[in-house]
Amino acid sequence: MYFKKLISTIFLMMFLGGSLLAQNITLNIQGQPQMHIDGEANVRSWDAVVDEVEGTLVMAEVEEMTLENLSADLFKEMTLTIPVESIQSGSGGLTKNIHKYLHADDHPTITFTLNEVNEISVEGETAIITASGVVNANGVDSDVTMQVSASLNADGSINFQGEQELLMTSFDIDPPTAIFGT
Repeated sequence: MYFKKLISTIFLMMFLGGSLLAQNITLNIQGQPQMHIDGEANVRSWDAVVDEVEGTLVMAEVEEMTLENLSADLFKEMTLTIPVESIQSGSGGLTKNIHKYLHADDHPTITFTLNEVNEISVEGETAIITASGVVNANGVDSDVTMQVSASLNADGSINFQGEQELLMTSFDIDPPTAIFGT
């Protein structure tokens, strides 16, 4: 497996309301979230899917949740957790190498923790959210700023979709090279 970039992830997650705590609403990932990893290689490109994602979003309670009511101060906490072992490619050898390079035995999860929502703009039926946070992979934190789109469903759930480019070197992982470094 030869790749320079660790992950360019496309994700679609649906958060559905859970418990009400001290004027905050806790939302958890529901259904089957979709996460896809595209890697670039010096020989070829590769891809993998993430079979399991856990996530919690804590938001301040609002009288009515609408896109127009979304504001940065509503977002209190958000965490996403991906078990490294849940990353699967179409090839057993590639899957093993992905787990090896991410040191799955020592660091079994990849996490994202929201620091703050920087900006929200509404475009039609979608809110574009710019947020900063920390991705932890291989036991190393890397600050990221990402844009995601959010849409509200009639049942009160929220869909998030976005893409984020990450480099292996951001997580102290030496990218593999072809034979003898060529």
